[in-house]
Amino acid sequence: MLICAHTVGSTTLTNKVAIVTGGNRGIGEAIAQALAREGANVVVSGRRRKENERVAVEIKKKFGREALPIQADVSQEADCERLIAEAISRLGRLDILVNNAGFYAGGVIADTSSEDFDRVLKTNLYGTFWCARAAFRQMQKQRGGFIINISSVAGKESWREGGPYSASKFGVMALTQALADEGKLHDIKCCAICPAMVATPMTGVSGPDYIQPEDIAETVLYLLRLSPAAWVTEIVVSRKGAE
Repeated sequence: MLICAHTVGSTTLTNKVAIVTGGNRGIGEAIAQALAREGANVVVSGRRRKENERVAVEIKKKFGREALPIQADVSQEADCERLIAEAISRLGRLDILVNNAGFYAGGVIADTSSEDFDRVLKTNLYGTFWCARAAFRQMQKQRGGFIINISSVAGKESWREGGPYSASKFGVMALTQALADEGKLHDIKCCAICPAMVATPMTGVSGPDYIQPEDIAETVLYLLRLSPAAWVTEIVVSRKGAE
C-alpha cells in the first residue's frame, strides 16, 4: 500500500519511516521537523554528526517521535548504502526518502576546476542516485514508498556562472522522471521539487522576499497527502517578484 493512501486532507504519516539527507539545517531540517510533526519517525542525516544529533534531540522533545541521527556524506557511495541499510536495520522499514543534501560551486565554465565540478556532481547527482537506488530496492520489497528529490529551478534553466550546479540538477530531473516511471509497477512514487531562491545558509540570503525552508517542507507534506491516483513528478516553487 502506498504511504500516502488516505482520505485527501488527512494525515497518515504516523509511524512511517523517513530519511532526510542534509537534514540538519535549512530546507532539510524544516522537512525533518514537518515529517515528525505529522507522526513520522525520522532519520536525520548529514556530514555534521553534532548537528544531526541536535536536530534529532529537538524532534524527540517537540514531537515525541523516533529521531535517528546518522552521519553520512552522500558524495560517497559507501556512505549512501550504509545510511539506507542502517535506517532499515534500526527502524524496520523505509517509507519516505527525501534527497535534500546539496552543494553549490559557481563560476563560469571556463574557470571551473574539475575538482569543483566533480564535487557538485558527486553530492547533488551521484548522491541522489546512490540513495534512491538503495531506497527503491527496499520499497520494492514493501510494495510502496515515496522518493522526493529536492532539485531547483536551476534544473529547468541555466545561467551564466551556474553551469556546474545546473548540470547536476538537470541530471536529478532525469533521474526523477525515470524513477517515477519505473516506480509505477511497484507503487513507488517519485517527485522533484524545484524551488527558486530559498533563504538558507547555503544560499546566504534571508528575509520575507525569499522562499522559506518551511514552504518546501509544506510542499513535501502536500505530495505525501495526495491520493494514490495522483502521480505528480515535478513541482516548481517560484518566487514572487523574481524574473
